[in-house]
Amino acid sequence: MSNTHFEMLAIHAGSDKPVHRIPSKLAKLSVAALFAGASALYAQEVPVLNAGGTKISLYGFLQANLVYENGRNDGLFWTEKVPSRAQDGEGNFAFNVNQTRIGFNLSGPQTEGGGTEISGKFESDFANDNARGNNGVQKLRIRQSYGAVKFKDLGLTLLIGQTSDLIGSLTAPTLNQAALKHSGSIGTRRPQIRLTEALGPAEIAVAATDDRASGANSVIPAFQGSAKLKVPAGWAGEKQNLELVLSGHYAAEEPALAGKEPPTGKPKYPSSYSGVASLALPVVSFIGLAGEFFLGQNLNNYSNGSIGLSGTSTKGATDGKLDKGIQSLGGWGAVTIKLPANLQLVGGLGIEAIDKDGEKKSDIGTPTLNPNKNTTIFGNLRYNVGPSAFIGLEYAYLKTDYADFADGTKVDSGKLNRVELALNYAFK
Repeated sequence: MSNTHFEMLAIHAGSDKPVHRIPSKLAKLSVAALFAGASALYAQEVPVLNAGGTKISLYGFLQANLVYENGRNDGLFWTEKVPSRAQDGEGNFAFNVNQTRIGFNLSGPQTEGGGTEISGKFESDFANDNARGNNGVQKLRIRQSYGAVKFKDLGLTLLIGQTSDLIGSLTAPTLNQAALKHSGSIGTRRPQIRLTEALGPAEIAVAATDDRASGANSVIPAFQGSAKLKVPAGWAGEKQNLELVLSGHYAAEEPALAGKEPPTGKPKYPSSYSGVASLALPVVSFIGLAGEFFLGQNLNNYSNGSIGLSGTSTKGATDGKLDKGIQSLGGWGAVTIKLPANLQLVGGLGIEAIDKDGEKKSDIGTPTLNPNKNTTIFGNLRYNVGPSAFIGLEYAYLKTDYADFADGTKVDSGKLNRVELALNYAFK
């Protein structure tokens, strides 16, 4: 059945203006044809829309998250770092659907000769704000929005728009909506111009990206680069791959002046940089390991690395080295085990620690509590109801340590136990 015929049937079936009465038998046939056409379209998995040669297909998922935390979390949907002495607070319950996602894949139209391929993606959800809002939803978030051109003869792809960073390319297998932010995972998404060259099983990519410099427009963009190797893991099954990625970034973090340069000269700002190693390793057909390790400075714009801190470290301010930022190292690791009866078991750890010589002391006057170590231990069990739906239950233990006050007074750690139930139904 053609799309045009399908649309005509739909218009007639739902018309509010009966120009003439359709015989009962014909009406029944029309409705039957309408449902048959819908079934045929679904079975063939054809694109939702074909506009001017561009194929647009729909995908996404519906997700609900129910969370219980046994201490204070300052009224947020999910905890990323734990407030000091959170265990003194009362347990709390939260229920939201903010991770519900919808996206569109675009491809074509193709050029004559077939030397290039044009594609694109738009993807959004409602997890833009951790603060609790009306009906559990604050605002729509654009996760991805980009167009790409692949030059097939050169193996080169040009991408312009917002998509995932080159650094921290793996996703930790946790159900927590925080996704190990502040706790070992620094990959996120941002606007960028990216070039990717495929070299057999390897891939090299460079990108100029948006840089949020102290809340103002930056003087120059940030830069990222990565080298990825992806090879079949025949020992673990036909569809398993070993993936190794070495990546890094540099951002000057210098905001543009709002007026003339002051007589004392332009102020110094600590730069942001990182080096990241990512590995996904199938051990056998039903066991897989994955993890990342990073070392960097002032990573607050990279999925809240540096445990959300930025600026000059306490030592840098004391020594007059205002370009010395907050250095940290961290990472995460996880093991995934596929069990019988459509079950999957995951256990993992995420951690980030600020360098002791470069941490920010807590401020007893404000007071400002500056974290210097954040840890998340998690385990979850998923039951795959079918190929497009799962129910997951996760337990996590979170602990945040804080730098002492400037006078040496110790700041108490924050500790939290977290239980989460997630229900996910995907479509494509």
